[in-house]
Amino acid sequence: MADDSRTGQTEDRRRVVFVGGLDDGRRTVEVLLAHPRVDLVGAFVLDDAAGAGVSGFRTFDDLVRPPVLRTISRIRDHVDEIRNLHPDVVFVVGFSQIIPRALLEVPPLGVIGFHSAVLPGRRGCSPLIWAVVDGLTETGVTMFYMDAGIDTGDVIGTRSFPLEPEDYAADVLRKADDATIDLLEAHLDGVLDGTAPRTEQDGAASTYTRKRTPADGEIDWSRPAQEIVNLVRALAPPYPGAHTFGGDGVPILIERARAAPELALPRPRPLPGDPMRRRVLCVVAHPDDEVLGVGGTLALHAEAGGDVTVLIMSEGEQEKLESTPRCQTRRECAVEAARRLGVGEVVFHDFPDQRLDGVPFIQLIKAVEAALTTYRPTAVYTHHNGDANTDHQVVFKAVYAACRPMTPLGAAVERFLTFETPSSTDQAPQISGYVFNPTTFVDVEPVWDRKLKALECYPTEMIGGRHPRSFDYIEALARVRGGHSGYLFAEAFVPIRERVGGRTSL
Repeated sequence: MADDSRTGQTEDRRRVVFVGGLDDGRRTVEVLLAHPRVDLVGAFVLDDAAGAGVSGFRTFDDLVRPPVLRTISRIRDHVDEIRNLHPDVVFVVGFSQIIPRALLEVPPLGVIGFHSAVLPGRRGCSPLIWAVVDGLTETGVTMFYMDAGIDTGDVIGTRSFPLEPEDYAADVLRKADDATIDLLEAHLDGVLDGTAPRTEQDGAASTYTRKRTPADGEIDWSRPAQEIVNLVRALAPPYPGAHTFGGDGVPILIERARAAPELALPRPRPLPGDPMRRRVLCVVAHPDDEVLGVGGTLALHAEAGGDVTVLIMSEGEQEKLESTPRCQTRRECAVEAARRLGVGEVVFHDFPDQRLDGVPFIQLIKAVEAALTTYRPTAVYTHHNGDANTDHQVVFKAVYAACRPMTPLGAAVERFLTFETPSSTDQAPQISGYVFNPTTFVDVEPVWDRKLKALECYPTEMIGGRHPRSFDYIEALARVRGGHSGYLFAEAFVPIRERVGGRTSL
């Protein structure tokens, strides 16, 4: 074989420089050292100070010795040193620093990198962590020629592997390391010969993952259980772990978790910051109005740990048509419906049914004010002021008067919303001043069955066929409101007032 005057070695051997660290980097060095055509002339790895901040940092002292081993803090400070080694090819494995353009131009056979995703998808930082966090069932490793872009160079080859539900970070890293070594062994001779495949990436198909920050490790307990488990799996050792905080603010690391829907445990404690965890007062004219209009939302408030009270102004039976079924136990029906929704208390008044406009208005206001004084709600729900039912209109006016913001009682009310009642709101004239035009929507899909079970407590009020108080109509209305807001089932509201910040009382 011809002699290479520069190196004194046969031209069949190649001068190789390694840049990197971690377990896959160590295994790469082992492969390079064992290959008969590789002359490893330099191994640039992080020094102890720089490596202290890298998850999974490993030393290389037992594999290579100085002067081949060079410990560094920043690769860009060693470009001239690498150039003076006259490498034919540079391998970068387990190294997160950007390779400077000046170094990319040094080796004639290129700088070869490995990315822990199947390019062009998921270019960028922390791809394995995000693959687990995002719930992927498969990912892989790409061997490629590095260029000045971020993971944009021509692809040599890829290896995919499954992500099993029981895989934690160490398991995923091990699979990625195995895929890296498989690719290296499959293509090393081609790289040394300059005959390895080069497939240009489709830039239009590219996606990127961002750099992980410590804040990404905080568990959001409002997320679905499997998402939380995925975060714990993704950040398990050798990564720093997912974290939460105790009541004293001390961080708690969680390294293993599983979703356990089979366990029959007490209901979870409500989250302190849950916007549904409020003191709620719902004021309605008749029993059943509360479930028809706002039943799902009341159930969500109760589920979040809110204190929910329903104030019913009239018994709702006296002025029914003779042909309309009557219910002698309508109060009992209201109490049972409240129990099914999780409502804490139902307060009844005996103002005359369908004749609230004949009651001295101050009496109605004082009834609402008494409830405001007792329960101190921060959220109030009542009828839409444009409803066809006159009792509904009167109740709205009384609630509005009692919740005036420049009074001590009204100042405590942060949210004041009106809801729609099937067979009343929809029967009002569709002209200005009457039209219900909602801009606030609540996702009630999680409690939809509870709303239906509460409606079943009012058998004489639920009417079949085309009537608005049929189960079919009520579901159709919820689907329409869901369509307006991006939910499956929603309840809709017209906000009268919402107060943010400032004092809550005068």
